[in-house]
Amino acid sequence: MARKFITLSEQVIAEINTGERQCGEKMTSLRIFAKQHGVSMSTAIRTYEELQDNGFLVSQEKSGFYICKPEAKNSDIDFATFKSEVKSPKSALRPSVVGLNTMLSTVQVAPELMPINRLTKFIKRAFDSPQHHHFHYPSAMGLMSLRENLAEHFKQKGLALNPDNLVVTGGCIQAVMAGLQAVTKAGDCVVVPSPCYQGLLQLLATLQLKVIEIPTTPEGLDLGALEQVVTTQRVSACLLTANHQNPTGHSLSVQQKAWLADFAEQYQVAIIEDDVFGELSHNHTMPLPIKAWDKAGYVIWCSSVSKTLAPGLQVGWCEAGRFQSQVSALMQAFHGMPNQCLQMAVSRFIETGHYQRHLRTLNRTLAAHCFAYQSYLKSRLPKGCKISSPRGGMALWLKLPNINCDVLAFRLAELGVEIRQGSLFTSRELYQDHLRINCGWPLDTAKPWLDKLCDWVLHNFAKL
Repeated sequence: MARKFITLSEQVIAEINTGERQCGEKMTSLRIFAKQHGVSMSTAIRTYEELQDNGFLVSQEKSGFYICKPEAKNSDIDFATFKSEVKSPKSALRPSVVGLNTMLSTVQVAPELMPINRLTKFIKRAFDSPQHHHFHYPSAMGLMSLRENLAEHFKQKGLALNPDNLVVTGGCIQAVMAGLQAVTKAGDCVVVPSPCYQGLLQLLATLQLKVIEIPTTPEGLDLGALEQVVTTQRVSACLLTANHQNPTGHSLSVQQKAWLADFAEQYQVAIIEDDVFGELSHNHTMPLPIKAWDKAGYVIWCSSVSKTLAPGLQVGWCEAGRFQSQVSALMQAFHGMPNQCLQMAVSRFIETGHYQRHLRTLNRTLAAHCFAYQSYLKSRLPKGCKISSPRGGMALWLKLPNINCDVLAFRLAELGVEIRQGSLFTSRELYQDHLRINCGWPLDTAKPWLDKLCDWVLHNFAKL
């Protein structure tokens, strides 16, 4: 017999799907819900948690719970269509201006949402450990206990990993860099999705690599365009994000992930998979990476705790498949390992279950933030503006028709606000009317900066 909270959550979901409850509608309080259905408060809480985990309910601080529908994916995104060509990535990002507020520009969770005090205790214990890890050189592969705990952690999520094949890195970008260095040389071509995270484009430029952007579709990547490029161009690697891609929040379907793994084997081309947002899923289920379908070892899977726990830890990892020896050698020769005490602290944080509990809470909070930002921006921006509806991560991709977002970024900088305009996310002349917004902070904290953005857009929209 189904548990009562499961039955109640299924009943609410059915009411949402039939239109009896509308997206954006405020749910009754937990106390009233419990009284209406003749259940205890604990059952009401479990029901609401189940609805949140499945993406049908979000909570807003000091406001209550609101209905939403997980079916709303990225249908509001306009995907550019173009012919893929070899390009040189931009060699430098626009330098940050000292004093600007980066709340909207940097994709990062507000510090108060992170378990800082508890994590600090684990770090102190690691430094006070009688093993004195900080007085020894780290292993070339990274701390074994961390690799074992990572393997067990992801096993619970459906991703089988051998700890002997994991390499600890100084963050996800370092893992991606080592993966690229293992399979490319200066002048080689690397396939990326369009738009593409500007940090990855900067990395490709630093390594003197060429890029070929592949169009994105509502279903994921344009696989036909990808196959055509690989069969007609000399491509050394594909640099992809399958889950909650930055900047669009887009995720690939299971079918596309399986196709890509088979594609990599068929054409013997490496896929470097940046999965740093993979665990930031707005429901309770982590979508599997392309790596889960990789039978031949052509996928170099990279991730870290930078977005989920603390960027300052600089602890990441990769599973490099058939390229493990090259990646490990590069890490040992050029990159080095993260501090062993920090590795131990992260390892113990995972082992004791604190990381998993933190992720559960964080994902609910980010889902609420995303919903709150979307609702607020839709209420403030002119009609015709479009906002993505990601299933995970903390990035919103906006289209502001007829607004030059390079100019917008410049004007907002004069007002003390930094944003990331769309032109940074491509090597082509695209996305001038797009920008990316971080929603990792509570809406009330970010409102003053969002209002400056919306006010400027409204003022200039009125002139068109």
